[in-house]
Amino acid sequence: MNKKILVIKIGSSGISHKENGPLLERMKVVLGDIKFLKEKGWQVVLVTSGAINCAKKILPQEKFEYEALTLQQARASVGQLMLMEAYAQVAKELGLTIAQILVTHEDFKHRTRFINVRNTLQLLLEKNIIPIINENDTVSTKEISVGDNDQLAAMTSEAIDAQTLLLLTESLGLFDRDPNDPKAKFFKEVQFGEELSQISFGKKTSAGRGGMSTKLAAINHLAELGIDVILSTHLGPKPIIRAMEREVGTYFHANPEIKRKSRKSWIASVVKPNSSIEIDEGAAAALAKNSSLLPVGIKKVDGPFKRGDVIAIKFDAKMIAFGICEFDSADLNKIKGMKSKQLETVLDHVYHNVAVHKDNLYLKELSKKTT
Repeated sequence: MNKKILVIKIGSSGISHKENGPLLERMKVVLGDIKFLKEKGWQVVLVTSGAINCAKKILPQEKFEYEALTLQQARASVGQLMLMEAYAQVAKELGLTIAQILVTHEDFKHRTRFINVRNTLQLLLEKNIIPIINENDTVSTKEISVGDNDQLAAMTSEAIDAQTLLLLTESLGLFDRDPNDPKAKFFKEVQFGEELSQISFGKKTSAGRGGMSTKLAAINHLAELGIDVILSTHLGPKPIIRAMEREVGTYFHANPEIKRKSRKSWIASVVKPNSSIEIDEGAAAALAKNSSLLPVGIKKVDGPFKRGDVIAIKFDAKMIAFGICEFDSADLNKIKGMKSKQLETVLDHVYHNVAVHKDNLYLKELSKKTT
């Protein structure tokens, strides 16, 4: 069965109070819905705001300029601890295990950092752990800041090949103007490529940094990549379940052409020239069964290439796959043919126990010997 990955983004007002810190009851609702979806086969990543908001009472704005970067970073350092302690408390009550990941925009732009973030998320999901992601506001500057967690959620969705992104806000969904206007038109569904120039953007919420314009920008980007997006409200009972069952919110359909084919096919378009590895029959058979490529199955390495490059994978003189390599060519040459538990005896730093993870692998064709 194919994995179903859902990324959920919730804004500050959904899980925090601007005066009294985290809202435990709303966190119970959010994590309770996530537990239900996990039991239905979904792997879930939660992108959360709220750290800065949680610390406003401890670091009030009266003596500072509200938007001063240093004040916001100090609040983030205090509030992030408060936020995660609250999440951990609720998760424990529900029998869930969570993990914290703090990132900046540079972590998605820099090849090695991106691979590390992606690998961490993949492993956590495989181990039934819920990653909770927030921007690392304590070290972010305007130059490296993601800027808004809508964008962070979009980048996360792209990085882990999510099927769906759910954006939870104060709004019930997409309207063509202020929802308080009795003439406002609600969009139940938006087809891929549908013109939305008639939308009049309202102001961002007082607690958050984003508005509808940033949400639509993130949605349009993901739609092009084949990822469906739901824009719905965090208010009311079972907000996540109801949105996923399309009882509430606006459903944005992704590019159907991209959705009909493997989204991992982009890997084949960025293969590093003259970079390949030759594998044995056992490794080829393992790939055919949707397994990762281990160093023990590698016979030959042709480079040079760096960690994070996409390389070709050959068997019996045929190109059968492409994948993102976890080692550079020099290190891979040292460990080819070795079992995973032996890698630390050869390399100073072992980033992964596989050469190419199955989620970073695109199969082209398979020899008859493997079928």
